[in-house]
Amino acid sequence: MLNRLKNHFATFSKEKSNNSFKVVKPTLSFETLKAMAQEYHDRKQEPPILPGTIETMTWAYDEICAGEDPWTALGNFTNAWYGYAKHMRADLVSEPLTRPEQETEYTHRWAAFCAASVDFLCDRYQVPCPNWVHDPYYTLETPWWRTSQAHDPSMREYLVKITLAPFARRNIFCTNRLFQNKYEMYEWTHEAIAQGMTNFAEIRRYVHEKEMAIHGA
Repeated sequence: MLNRLKNHFATFSKEKSNNSFKVVKPTLSFETLKAMAQEYHDRKQEPPILPGTIETMTWAYDEICAGEDPWTALGNFTNAWYGYAKHMRADLVSEPLTRPEQETEYTHRWAAFCAASVDFLCDRYQVPCPNWVHDPYYTLETPWWRTSQAHDPSMREYLVKITLAPFARRNIFCTNRLFQNKYEMYEWTHEAIAQGMTNFAEIRRYVHEKEMAIHGA
């Protein structure tokens, strides 16, 4: 049921025009949306159940080096950060990454990406940032353009403008929509409804403003 809440917001199409948004008619009733948000809120009150393997950032990087798709590995880490291990975030990032025996440009780039991710997340969520992320090793010598249009000057200019600071400092240029997540979307929807909002556009605007405040996108 909760996944439907995330899909629901896809029914809102944002059309930029003088900083306003055109809202498409929602596909869910307000009562259904309210029930979804309440279900998430109720689940949050339950004691977290930790899996046998805690998906730390070091674990995610090891998975990447072993051949796992980077977004799958980082997605699993994100589930820990925002979900079941939210209460122990410092422990998720405290351990330094283990460098692979056979280092390549690929593994070095993703090591830098992991370090930048930890830097960003610790800053946004007031978690003590571990010293290992500041090692110069995690700053790439040449820019890494995370786009299929890496040779397009206009795309590079755009990425320079939107890339989050912890990534740009490490010579990584990419989208600024890296850590938007369903967990906060549920939480903010519940907050909006608890404040008395019943209009879909008003709720969506509230969620978007909260997202902007944390993620800057």
